[in-house]
Amino acid sequence: MLWDIRARMKPVLSVIDLIPDVHRTAALTILRRSVFEGRPTVLRLTSEDRDYAFHDAPVPLTSPIGARVLKALYLGGHLKLKKPGIKPLPALDRYIATEPDFRAEVARVLGAETARRARLDQIIADPACADPAELSPYLIDKVMTAQLGHGVCGTLLIAGMACHRTQAAPDGAEGDRLRAENRLLCWWLDAAGNRQGDSA
Repeated sequence: MLWDIRARMKPVLSVIDLIPDVHRTAALTILRRSVFEGRPTVLRLTSEDRDYAFHDAPVPLTSPIGARVLKALYLGGHLKLKKPGIKPLPALDRYIATEPDFRAEVARVLGAETARRARLDQIIADPACADPAELSPYLIDKVMTAQLGHGVCGTLLIAGMACHRTQAAPDGAEGDRLRAENRLLCWWLDAAGNRQGDSA
């Protein structure tokens, strides 16, 4: 999942805490299972909904879609509570209500990523079409890998500028390690003759 999408999600436990008297760990487990395995089935989720409802990471994250699943689990009596009783969940409902905004942000992020990849493919196919403002070590590395091969050093014209991929030997501290490897540097000289990109 793209970082920009993860950044718009909340830690699962903070969302679970919006339900009074719930056993947090058990709720986390059943939410994860409900999203990924559909057990118990409380809402029909599309594959896209599943992708954006829950992000399993060292700090698990959930979106308003996952919060909606969590509320359905709660209302269906699937969550273990310290005290019985159905109560209104205004804080959880407020997060669930942000789902349209979340979906719009996901669509925007995915559109931007698709455009970025299409532009990268265009530049790889024709390095001359790049604008000097687009130059970056990442772009130079991608173009050189496509044109010269993986890890091959050399110079190519990208955006009408000589761009280089060179090797830098490990410094003294790195050189003490077994199997220290050379680093690949991607750089260019700007219009003023200043080196840009990776420093030597």
